[in-house]
Amino acid sequence: MVNCMTFISMGIRMLVNVEALNMVESVGNVIRHRTVPVIIRRSDGEYVMRWVPAISGECLAHAYQSYLAEQAVKRGLKVCYWCRKKEFIKHFDLKFYSLTSKTSGGEVEYSEEEQVLSEKYAGKREFTLEEIRDIEAKIIRACVVEDIGGFLVTQGPTKRTSRFYVSYAIPTYEAIEKGVVALDHQFMVRHAPEAEARRPSEVAAPAQAPYYPQVSSAIYAWIFNIELSGIGVSSVSGEKVLEDEEIERRRQVALDALAEMLDNRIFGAKLTRFTPFIDYEIIVAAISEGIRFTVSSPTLPLKQFIGETVERSKKAKQDTGAKIEIVIWCKDESIEKLAKEVVKDVEIVRSASVRDLINRVKEIALKGAK
Repeated sequence: MVNCMTFISMGIRMLVNVEALNMVESVGNVIRHRTVPVIIRRSDGEYVMRWVPAISGECLAHAYQSYLAEQAVKRGLKVCYWCRKKEFIKHFDLKFYSLTSKTSGGEVEYSEEEQVLSEKYAGKREFTLEEIRDIEAKIIRACVVEDIGGFLVTQGPTKRTSRFYVSYAIPTYEAIEKGVVALDHQFMVRHAPEAEARRPSEVAAPAQAPYYPQVSSAIYAWIFNIELSGIGVSSVSGEKVLEDEEIERRRQVALDALAEMLDNRIFGAKLTRFTPFIDYEIIVAAISEGIRFTVSSPTLPLKQFIGETVERSKKAKQDTGAKIEIVIWCKDESIEKLAKEVVKDVEIVRSASVRDLINRVKEIALKGAK
């Protein structure tokens, strides 16, 4: 049994200009950005609702799992065929795997564990507890992404909850209240006057066509959590499914994939024509051992976000006896100065690269996860 719980929580604030990272639909020639309703408490005490641009948790989770798959493949860790393709169907139906194995002509390659699953369980609809444990264990062994990102086999109650959690990215409360959030339509046109003039009447689609993508600029805030000690561990029995060395490698790659995602800043939609200008303001990381401690909402005013997280961590340690370490990352001297004004005796990493923060988090967290 695994008794020690190691949990990492990160609150991220980032300035993002001219982005189209989460487009949801086209209405005619208009390509809409995702928006969500947010309720804020104004300085006069009144509550108001505002519709604001947002980046969905699904969008961020897809990006993270894509980096996770890439990093795992580079290191020789097991990643299933579909996760390597970044089509995260997650063993949704074992019959699908059984049939595609036979009909793909060898183009789709499944691991030994997946072949056993297909042969043994593809035709079943009801499973015993032991069979559920066996299915989960085989999928964990077959794929790092599904070990960390979870899955659901729809033929029966075989579910593995994701070991990482991610929020929506939404504008900070003070940005919304002060109106420092922008969402605008941009007029674009595919310029092809001669092609349009020569277009036969049988061709319905115009060669020259206007379109209107929505772009946004905002100070976004979001949370990323990961239960490091749950990697390689059964959801059913709580026992380790993998060898210690393999679990350690997967924990390493889980954090390294996050470093790649944050530092490379390549995630979301329409990057080929709307690569956004991303500048991280601050990241507050909490590494807890014994409880699942999460940072306070990074949508709060900056001083309140930092101060409340630290105060809550002190109270949680006092009440539970858990071990919690806070690390603050920033790249600007002004943010570092502000953080030092709010809290004392908290480690601050000031550098140009988010990788420095992740490396420090790894040093702290991987000791506790063993």
